[in-house]
This record gives sequence, structure tokens and C-alpha cells, in this order.
Amino acid sequence: MWLEQKYIGLISNRLDRFKRVKAQHYNFRCPVCGDSRKNKYKARGWIFPKDDGGYLYHCHNCSITLGIDKLLEFIDPIIYQEFIREKISENLTPQERKVTEAEVLAIKMKPPKFFKPSGLKNLKKISQLSHNHPAKAYINKRQIPTSYHAKLFYAPRFKQFVNSVIPGKFDTLDNDEPRLIIPFLDEDKNLFGFQGRSFRKDGIRYITIMIDTKKSKVFGLDTCDRSKIHYILEGPIDSMFVDNSIAMAGGSIDWDLVNENSVFVYDNEPRSKETCAKIEKTIDKGYKVAIFPESIKSKDINDMILNSETMYIDAVLRDNISSGLEAKIHYTAWKRI
Repeated sequence: MWLEQKYIGLISNRLDRFKRVKAQHYNFRCPVCGDSRKNKYKARGWIFPKDDGGYLYHCHNCSITLGIDKLLEFIDPIIYQEFIREKISENLTPQERKVTEAEVLAIKMKPPKFFKPSGLKNLKKISQLSHNHPAKAYINKRQIPTSYHAKLFYAPRFKQFVNSVIPGKFDTLDNDEPRLIIPFLDEDKNLFGFQGRSFRKDGIRYITIMIDTKKSKVFGLDTCDRSKIHYILEGPIDSMFVDNSIAMAGGSIDWDLVNENSVFVYDNEPRSKETCAKIEKTIDKGYKVAIFPESIKSKDINDMILNSETMYIDAVLRDNISSGLEAKIHYTAWKRI
């Protein structure tokens, strides 16, 4: 337990309102969900000893339970790798027992790449904003899952922020405005682009900035396992409500990312010629689609949540997957043009 205590101490300055309550009990605001939206002084994350040794982390707000190793990995992957190496070293006997394949992999694992100081680290995460901040209020109004609050950022001056990442991208900073930043990360969690979502009802709603122009405009590559059934949606915010999904944030599809496990989910717009054309093209290419049943009236997944049409999006999608002739029959019954 001494090793886990050491690493709890190493991350303590990263944990809001951290305090040691008892000899082996620690309390702080949950870094996963951000804890209370209404009271910044509430701290419902606890580290406590397990009966069989070691520690566990549990949040009484979001109910997540993690081992100390997973908590370290969430907060700082580099510290996590140091913990794994030291844990392996601690367990060696003078005869140096045989190290397992999993431990060898952990030792050899390359440290993850991080954003440059001029990138997202200069911005506050949504989870770090006060409960009455306009950006936090917008996120809460859209009912975006709390698991994403630490993955989305707030840029008080969007153009200024973009120019700090890509110098000279905007010729002028006139009419600058705050925007929600939706990062695009690749499988290795490298930032290659982002979307800026306006909080206003008028003007340009989304502005997409690509740091690596050779990559496609895709959100969710860092969390989606494409070796399993996964969903391809049209918008990043909609994809936040769907497990194991990505979103083509630029409108067009990168067909190189599509495989036999892909299921396309287009907006529920049966009267839109553009949407109908996309669905028809996808079916003709032989891929799976999920077409919403007639009982669903909202145009997209976020609206379905806001309108309380369903709280089980994954089940709705899973029950309406089809391909080939079956998909054409469903599509023909669904479209209204």
C-alpha cells in the first residue's frame, strides 16, 4: 500500500479540494464527472483501502469506481507508466522472477504524446468551469454526458486561440467570440484538428480547423474500437450519446475508415433530399445503416434526448440495423420524397 500512497501524493496537487480525512482515506472533487454543478465546494470523490490490500476510488456523484492504477491513468498517463514500472520492480525477488507478458508490454509501452503548450492546455475544460458559467450552462442544457465535460474546452476568444495554434490562420481578430472547442484526436490521442461551436443562434454555427490537413475531419477516433460494431454519425455532439461511435464532422465520408463493422446513422430527415441521397448511396455500397422507426420524430439524436423520445439510443439503433434488400425496404418506407 505504501506505493499507492506515494502516487496518491504525487497526483494530490491535481485534485481539486484534496484532503486527507483519515490515515488511509482521501477526499476530493471527482476528476471524472467534475462533481457538483451547483456547488463548487462539494467533494464526493473518495479513495479508501480495500479489504484485501491496496486502494479503491469511488465517486458518490457519478458512481464510478476505479482502482488506483486506472485513476492514475485517467489523470496523468506518464505518472501511470512510472507507477507500473515501480510496481513491477517492487515485486522482483533477488532471483528476479519471470516477468509476465503483460508486464513486459507495460514496460515497453511508449509514453503518450501530449498537446503543445500553445494548444488545448491553454484552455479550460468544461468540467473546470463554474456551474453558472454560460458555456457550462449550454452543455448542461444540451444534456451532454458528464463523461465528455473533461474532453470539451472553452475558448473565450476563438480566433485568438486558433492563431495561437496556427499562426496567421485568421487575418483579423475583429468580431471574435467565445466558442465550444470539440477536439479531434487520433488513435494515439494526438490532436489533429477541432471544431469551434458558436453559442449564438445566428452566424456560423461550426468552424472546423485542421492542424493536419492530410487527415479527415473525424471526431471520436481516440475512443472508438472499429474492430467491433461501431456507429458513424454526422455530428460530434450526437455521437456523444452513442457508445463506440465516430462522427464525420465535415459532411463527407472517408470511406477508408469504413469496414464490415460500421453502421451508418444519418439524421432523421425523411424529407431531406440530401439525407436521402446519402442513405441510398450507403446502402448501394453494401454497408449497414440504422434507420429510425416511425415513432421517432426528432431530427437528430440530441433532440431525441432533449424531447424525451427515448433514453435508450443504443437499443434503438441496435434494433434498427439493416443492410442490402432489407435496408432498401426500410429506407423506402421511411423516406418522404
